[in-house]
Amino acid sequence: MNPAVLPYLASLLRLTPQRVYLVGGSVRDLLIGIGDIKDFDLSMPSGSESVAQAFADRIGGSFFFLDEERKISRVVKRDAGGDVQFDFTNFEGPDLTADLGRRDFTVNAMALDLRKFLATGAADGLIDPFDGSRDVRERIVRVTRPDVLDDDPLRLLRAVRFAALLGFRIDPKTQDHIRSRADLTTRPAPERIRDELFQVLAQRGAGSSLALMDGLGLLSPLFPELDALGGFSPGMYHTHDVRTHSLKTVEQLDFVLDDLQKISPDHHLQVLEHLDEHLEHPVPRKAALRFACLLHDIAKPDTFTHDESGHIHFYGHDNLGALKAKDTCGRFRLSRDTESMVTSVIKHHMRLFNLSAPGGPGKNAMYRYCRDLGDALPESLLLSQADARATYDLMPRDRFMDTEKPMAAVLDYYYVKFLKTEAKPLVTGQDLIDAGLTPGPRFREILDLIKERQAEGTLRDRQEALDFIDNMK
Repeated sequence: MNPAVLPYLASLLRLTPQRVYLVGGSVRDLLIGIGDIKDFDLSMPSGSESVAQAFADRIGGSFFFLDEERKISRVVKRDAGGDVQFDFTNFEGPDLTADLGRRDFTVNAMALDLRKFLATGAADGLIDPFDGSRDVRERIVRVTRPDVLDDDPLRLLRAVRFAALLGFRIDPKTQDHIRSRADLTTRPAPERIRDELFQVLAQRGAGSSLALMDGLGLLSPLFPELDALGGFSPGMYHTHDVRTHSLKTVEQLDFVLDDLQKISPDHHLQVLEHLDEHLEHPVPRKAALRFACLLHDIAKPDTFTHDESGHIHFYGHDNLGALKAKDTCGRFRLSRDTESMVTSVIKHHMRLFNLSAPGGPGKNAMYRYCRDLGDALPESLLLSQADARATYDLMPRDRFMDTEKPMAAVLDYYYVKFLKTEAKPLVTGQDLIDAGLTPGPRFREILDLIKERQAEGTLRDRQEALDFIDNMK
């Protein structure tokens, strides 16, 4: 455990004569050997909310209720090493054993007497009525009892989340219990479902986690729009049905990220840092990107046509897919920022393929691509590349368009030219007014044209841009 936290916990014990217990995930993480634990779950017989308020005052932290009716509270201490979080609860039941018994999984149903732990620094006095320590050693997620899933159906998803975050596997009997209750998946509030789902999507291996959810019967209730893709496999590029292809696209994103340094040696770190940014809590860009990968082809059944020669087409599936994905984002109560990123990359997910022409993409085409995507440009390229790789196993790679070289070219243009142009444009709308032009829709066209010329180097300074405006009058 981080030594910096120990004085906080010691000060807590001076505030109450009651026994205070470390419980839940903090005990599990201690047994796993996680050194820098940031979240501590603390339980006591009663009055925990008053103790928490006094504790916040003592350590200079902030106090608030997570659930005022059930007296569940949180104290957050902002520290140089990052926020440390302490959650306080009262026993639910007559004693600690009963309290542990209402918890979700055995690995979260263990406790340590805080006073004894601080005195010895060891977990020798572990209270473990459900043999959770064995499941930690064997890396298993197992329910304490089947009906905890009925008590809170969000635990159906939480089992997958713990398996993803900890690298554990779900016990087969627990899988059966989850599968038999799959119809309860959407019962919790959408916001709670979103938080669990996007913690899964933020992890490497999210494709496997989605496949696990599918096998447990959880995916279809959450994403009914995927059902129409099952069994739908028209065209030479669809040996798998489109539903399987969509799951494979999520899986392939990990491999694209693994190869990013090779694809774009100068910009891979910028892209990875970009993906770690949060669009909202708890949605980092990389999680929203995987969400988009899953949904990118949802409009293919609606746009399926074939011509007289028998060739298959999906004209407009990108645009319609973006509209359908907007509805999906709303169902999960995602923010406008997340919705905008998801729908933009779906709408433009064919764009990279259109740039994969002999000789590479032109500067004008790259400028318009960057302009249309804005800060979602890296995600758009990554989705397109993952989409391409999810098709490679259906045909020899040399028969499919090489998308890595144009991807590298666009990334280089974006970071070296486009962002600098956007940050420091040579002229503004006021310059157009000063030149005698009337404000209107043409303003945008002129400003975009000047930015395009600036990015390609045709217009090198402000005076050249002003001369360009004069010549347009």
